[in-house]
Amino acid sequence: MPFGLALAAAFGCSLSIGVAAVLEKASADREERASSLRIGLLLRLLDDWPYLVGLALDGLSFLLTVIAVQNLPLFIVEPIIAVNVVITAVIERFCLGRRLSRLAWAAIAGILAGLLLLSVAAAPERARIAITPVLWTVIVMPVGIAALGALIVARSQHAATIALGALDGVAFGGTAIAGRMLALPHPYWLLLTSPLLWSMLAYGLVGLLIFTMALQRSHASIVAASTTGAQTIVPILVGIVFLGDTPRNNAWALAVAGMVLTLAGTLMIALPSAAPSRLASVSA
Repeated sequence: MPFGLALAAAFGCSLSIGVAAVLEKASADREERASSLRIGLLLRLLDDWPYLVGLALDGLSFLLTVIAVQNLPLFIVEPIIAVNVVITAVIERFCLGRRLSRLAWAAIAGILAGLLLLSVAAAPERARIAITPVLWTVIVMPVGIAALGALIVARSQHAATIALGALDGVAFGGTAIAGRMLALPHPYWLLLTSPLLWSMLAYGLVGLLIFTMALQRSHASIVAASTTGAQTIVPILVGIVFLGDTPRNNAWALAVAGMVLTLAGTLMIALPSAAPSRLASVSA
């Protein structure tokens, strides 16, 4: 696939995720706040059209992610996808009249600055084949993410909300990792026999459930920001350590600076002073 089309797929994924987060937030706010990890919340939301549109956009982002990570290294794809946090914040601020604190905006700016450095340090290349223990760890990890999410969702603190956002970021990042490792067979129907494909679907389902519960607790842009850090850093690290991804011209200083800025921004979001103030009077 041409390099430009693969980049377009990554940007399309970012746009889809950013819009979907706002739509899913509107629907999640109508439901009683969940205190346990139950699929029933998603089933109830299927009656709400904004959530259905959000799900359709999530499905589109899933396909676009597969296209992007099959043709580009995670160093390039994940920073582009991470721009969804800005899309979500802009929609909330200018379309829904919801205000973010200055610290929250500074944190988002730090995340984006870090992601910019990561994208500059990236170079297109193919992933190498992962060793068997890494492969099966990626395949079974959705179970561990779900178990950890069940423990965190019972807590009500702002830090727990940020932890949920980061955890669903790990789940969504797992989708990208599995997609990067996925080998497309011929004929294509043999893909249905690949454990990595089913693992991708499991990552998506677990991530969507945790993301929806996190949306009930805070601004969509706050949740998206905390999600972005984990969704970006984890795949990049896996790509570097296990899949052979390396910075352009060995620019490790840029890569490390980008990771530090991204993580620092995510930690700033977790501070109590960055928590969202009361929403403006806007109909959901």
